[in-house]
Amino acid sequence: RIRMLERSLLTEKNYIQMADAKNAEDALKILAEAGYSAEEPLTVKNYEEALSAQLAKAYRDVAEVAGGQDFMNVFLLKNDYHNMKVLLKSEISGIDGQNYIVGGGAVDPAVMKEAFARKSFDMLPADMAEAAADAYETYGRTMSGQSIDIVLDKAAFKEMARCAEKSGIDFIKKYIELNSDITNLKSFMRVKNMKKPFEMFAEVFVEGGSIGLEFFRQGFGSESAAVVFKNTHYARLTDVMGDGFTAFEKSCDNYIMDFIKEAKYKSLTIEPLVAYIYARETEAKTVRIILNSKVNGIDPDIIKERLRDAYV
Repeated sequence: RIRMLERSLLTEKNYIQMADAKNAEDALKILAEAGYSAEEPLTVKNYEEALSAQLAKAYRDVAEVAGGQDFMNVFLLKNDYHNMKVLLKSEISGIDGQNYIVGGGAVDPAVMKEAFARKSFDMLPADMAEAAADAYETYGRTMSGQSIDIVLDKAAFKEMARCAEKSGIDFIKKYIELNSDITNLKSFMRVKNMKKPFEMFAEVFVEGGSIGLEFFRQGFGSESAAVVFKNTHYARLTDVMGDGFTAFEKSCDNYIMDFIKEAKYKSLTIEPLVAYIYARETEAKTVRIILNSKVNGIDPDIIKERLRDAYV
């Protein structure tokens, strides 16, 4: 079933064609021809809905194949926490964030909306309820929208790591470890490039990875962070640390994709299910990069430099 679904994934050729298209509208035609559809013809105003629908379908398809196994929450939780950010910021700003709500979470968006409207978080799972209350309280003290992201990101990764451990599946545990480390490496480079202190990085550091906070402290204290990280599993990423954050971020995403591609050579295991979900998520990210670039008139060659590796 998963091998059949993989056939509908976009290929590198599709990405190149979209990048070379004259404008966003022509790129959307290529996307539609590749199998993406919406209730109405794809436009720059509704393509996000099509991406969300495709992702939600992927989650449903894998959940059906997986037969309700708990490991699915590892992927669904980040959508829930994204929606929590949107709803909390909407509540604070008074601006309707409905267009930013995504499907494919463990909690029905309608239930989450009601919980935030009533400020009755006991409607949510215990960990999410605690995180929502903590985010509200932290915002009340700091009056900073960024503090909401920090609190909820930390809570999301903590819960995903717990779900991965509970699954008992080594591939899932390694996947979350990689995502946590890569998230921290991206944050490290972003803070370092901004010439901000280590304390700022420590605030956004997430749990679940193989590189501890003190190791990152060494990176901040070293004249060459690349030399410090040469001694980790992520040595190859140090080669692009000096190439700018966009190039580094792309290399990080491709690093995880290389790990995921190992599933191509597995059968009758959980790996292909995990790989298919990650492939769909990366596909959505890559399509956004292309279409946002097209809308902003960015040169096709620059767009191609930003493309993530395709799974197929």
